[in-house]
Amino acid sequence: MNSLIKATRIRKVITGVLVLAALLVLAAVLAAWLLIDRDQIAQRLEARLSASTGMEVQIRKPLQLGLLPKPSVTIAGLEVSHQGQSVATAEIISVVFAIGALLTGDLQPVDLHISQPQLTVTRDKDGKLNLYRPDPGQLGTFSLPRLRVTDARLSYHDLATDRQWLIEQCDLNLHTLRHGGGAMAEVLATLGAEGGMQCQSLSQDRFQLADLSVELQGDQGVFELDPVTAKAFEGALSGRIEADLASAPLAVHAENRLDGFDFGAFMRTLNPDQGATGKIDLELHLQARGKNWQALRQSASGKLTMNATELTFAGYDLDEELEDYTETQRFNLIDVGAVFLAGPVGLAVTRGYAFTGMLEGNEGSTTIDQMVSDWAIEDGVASASDVAFRTPKHRLALTGGLDFGKVSFRNLRVAVIDSEGCAVVEQQITGPFHDPEIDKPNVLVAVTGPMLDLVERGVQAITNNDCDPFYTGSMPHP
Repeated sequence: MNSLIKATRIRKVITGVLVLAALLVLAAVLAAWLLIDRDQIAQRLEARLSASTGMEVQIRKPLQLGLLPKPSVTIAGLEVSHQGQSVATAEIISVVFAIGALLTGDLQPVDLHISQPQLTVTRDKDGKLNLYRPDPGQLGTFSLPRLRVTDARLSYHDLATDRQWLIEQCDLNLHTLRHGGGAMAEVLATLGAEGGMQCQSLSQDRFQLADLSVELQGDQGVFELDPVTAKAFEGALSGRIEADLASAPLAVHAENRLDGFDFGAFMRTLNPDQGATGKIDLELHLQARGKNWQALRQSASGKLTMNATELTFAGYDLDEELEDYTETQRFNLIDVGAVFLAGPVGLAVTRGYAFTGMLEGNEGSTTIDQMVSDWAIEDGVASASDVAFRTPKHRLALTGGLDFGKVSFRNLRVAVIDSEGCAVVEQQITGPFHDPEIDKPNVLVAVTGPMLDLVERGVQAITNNDCDPFYTGSMPHP
């Protein structure tokens, strides 16, 4: 019995000694942590970050070291510049480390929080970015339990096309960010993360998304963004995007809807004085492959569909103007074609021409009873499959294509058509989006009476000649 009691006491003493030793080690490590020369660490950190990014990194405020509840480092006033120009800033960067790893001398981050970062990217006319991108070489395995970014702002300006993107007030919350290391291709093939992102706005020239929200899940380089939701033109955007970073080149697949977007909001982006009402539904299915934005545009394939009923624009009576159009030709049919290009696609192709500029009037209004706008997309070219609308008296249709790879109109034609689908008068637009060439309206049939008579009776009935139908789609004649 005495020997058992003695052994128990010895175990307790040994346990107590071990606990005391562990506490002394922990106290020594934590004391060393708090006694670190902060200025020296900041200088080393600046030098290491500058070397790895190829840019100048400055920490403008003293480092702050925390102890409880876990060891942490807070960096305030970080600025990254390249060739004398500021590229990125962050108000605060906070890194929390695992205390167990710290006891063995290893700095293992478990939580990274970047507050109020701003990134300004510029691409010059020669295609060079204001960011230096060194070859990272072989990377080790990486795992970060949590990454948070709050109130971020990103701007991108392409000087070659004079296009600007701006993303503001973004919050990112990712869990288990990881990769298996190796060369960059191997890193992308093993990259994974889960989480979400919310941004107050994303704008590109005249187009703007509001209240953008994305749920993200990725593993082995394949990321699924589902759902993606936002507001655009006062309508509801919803959909999903899949990106395969492991493939060479990058593969992207997107399925999106924009329900009930406001026709008036779209028309006002083209012409602030143009009054219009009505709702349009848009659906886009797209897939593309490429190593950069230009290659993705050139490889894009899929379909775009828009449909609507009861659209109106004020201050102009299209039916009345068409009555005597063969004589007056007071406006361009191409202007009316802006209706066919409503939505984000329309903003992309109307940068160089003031669509709807000729539709400003003082009296009357135009009602579009029904519109259909179906496009087939192949190798970056959207070709009109079934694009037409009708008013109470007339029917207009569109043919041709939009080449997003070459950023140009491809023989795009708008025509007033008769009951058989034959063109009575048509007009063509070709050339680059930013500087298109617009032909004069071509009146295909010489008549002395009103156009409505020709439209109702038909070109063939008046001329006794056959015609090649301009339009054979689903839109019925008024």
